[in-house]
Amino acid sequence: MPEQDYDKRLDAVLGMIARIAALDFSRELETSPANDMMDAIALGLNMLSEELESQVVAKSKLKEVNEKLEEFASVTAHDLKSPLNSQTGLINLLEHCLDAEENAEAFEYISRLKKMNNKMKCLVEGILEYSRTCSLEISNEVVDLNVLLKEVLETDNICKRASVTVESKLPKVWFTTTGGVQVIRNIIDNAIKYCDKPKCKITVKARELHDHYQISIADNGPGIDASYHEKIFDLFTKVHPYPKENSEGIGLATVKKIIESQKGRIWVESSTGNGASFIFTLKKVL
Repeated sequence: MPEQDYDKRLDAVLGMIARIAALDFSRELETSPANDMMDAIALGLNMLSEELESQVVAKSKLKEVNEKLEEFASVTAHDLKSPLNSQTGLINLLEHCLDAEENAEAFEYISRLKKMNNKMKCLVEGILEYSRTCSLEISNEVVDLNVLLKEVLETDNICKRASVTVESKLPKVWFTTTGGVQVIRNIIDNAIKYCDKPKCKITVKARELHDHYQISIADNGPGIDASYHEKIFDLFTKVHPYPKENSEGIGLATVKKIIESQKGRIWVESSTGNGASFIFTLKKVL
């Protein structure tokens, strides 16, 4: 084969590789009657281009479906808030109009209605929080985790509900302040909700690795069976059916969404009866 033809075919192959890298699948390489090594490479690249195009299209459709579902969840939750608030007002008015001693049975039903209504409101608020996280335009900055933890402890009055120990000074990371508060708040709230001990004890610590930090928030609760270690980060998944407070199984799904948006990951280390450690990674400040 003339050297000029070989160079031309090689340039075509290199051009095809560049187009694939740029996600341009609009062209394919021509093959020659020679059926040589260059033709084999061309056929392979054509097949790779076709396969990648189908995957990109499928991923694009999946993203579009997810975005529509998230938008639907947000709109639906907003639409539900108004009638729920009206319902709360009517229940309170009915309770005010009745005499508790003369209508003991009715008051029992009203009490159940109020609990059901509050549970529904918690669910709607949880869906709204999750949908806001999905659509959040994240603005990263240098975040001091010590400051975020202190804010959550003071704002939520955690020290009256649990004993919190920070084993070492927490690092500054590349994160979002709003997201950081949500992550810390949800994990600590879960520890308190599900604690089966007279006093909830929470331990926070950090470990420095090559290009990121590993943050751990551990509790002395009932623990989580290994079969639930992945499932608990799915929407509406609850491991323990009877928490001390309302829990709709949305908090940890929101936490996972935030952490993964930062290219980090989160997991749990636990066994039944031995508490749980929620561990997540965050990038170092470069």
